[in-house]
Amino acid sequence: MTRTWRRLTDRLNGNQDPEVLYEELPDHLSVPVRQWVGRVVSNYPLVDLVCLRLRLPSKVLNSRSPEDSLANYHDQTNPMIFIEIVDALLACLAEVNPFTSGRYGASTQDLRQELDYILTEGGSAYTVNPDKNGLCRRVDVTLRRSLEAAVQAADKQGQDAGKHLREAFAAAYGISPNPSVAYSESVKAVEAVANPLFLPKSPEPTLGAVRSTLDQGRNKYEMVVQDRTGDPANINAAVELLNLLWHGQRDRHAGGPTTRPMTQEAAETAVHTAALLVHWIATGAVRKK
Repeated sequence: MTRTWRRLTDRLNGNQDPEVLYEELPDHLSVPVRQWVGRVVSNYPLVDLVCLRLRLPSKVLNSRSPEDSLANYHDQTNPMIFIEIVDALLACLAEVNPFTSGRYGASTQDLRQELDYILTEGGSAYTVNPDKNGLCRRVDVTLRRSLEAAVQAADKQGQDAGKHLREAFAAAYGISPNPSVAYSESVKAVEAVANPLFLPKSPEPTLGAVRSTLDQGRNKYEMVVQDRTGDPANINAAVELLNLLWHGQRDRHAGGPTTRPMTQEAAETAVHTAALLVHWIATGAVRKK
């Protein structure tokens, strides 16, 4: 869902600045999100599993109503704990048989859609992830659609690129980001579609080898789009994106003079660079002449 509503004072003042998104669980979101948790655990017996996975104290399960105790859980030392509870519940819901309804008739799909609506309207920094099994940081709709298009194109090829892209997205935008994993999975996503196409006989194909093959064989390949002369465009853009992704992974080897920890910004850039490359390669946008 794309949020287009703006409050009256912003409309009167012509304020078009993007709304600041809220981290953790701000006061205005606390009640509706906690009520959502209550509806989930009243429909599906998931309290025990969430408590086990999050290592919640025994007072939750030992209370007179574990469902209410979970929905009202607080931890002053961990302001993210309730976001983690919501994230864990989404993972548990994804494991429920999708053809069964909850105790009071609420389906897992209905509950996920309801949560996404609450988080969107409340300006949360989080949203339900593309796999519907957890939370991720909210990203621009256009960027998300480009990622989903790349995943769909890769899945049609029967390769693992879609799986690696999903894992890269989760590592970059999940509630506990891991930039190194996000970058590594982005590289693997491109390798999954590029290696079989450009290095079909190589015993040890890598993204670096794909990059070298295309760089040295620019005259053998072309793009499906045309250049200004009306002829198929060269593959310079694809090669440069491969160069960017390959050289940017500065934590691939340890101990080197240019070794650096991956930053969050670099990881996010890698995810969307990989999505574009996967889409191009999986759909045949880069082809042999």
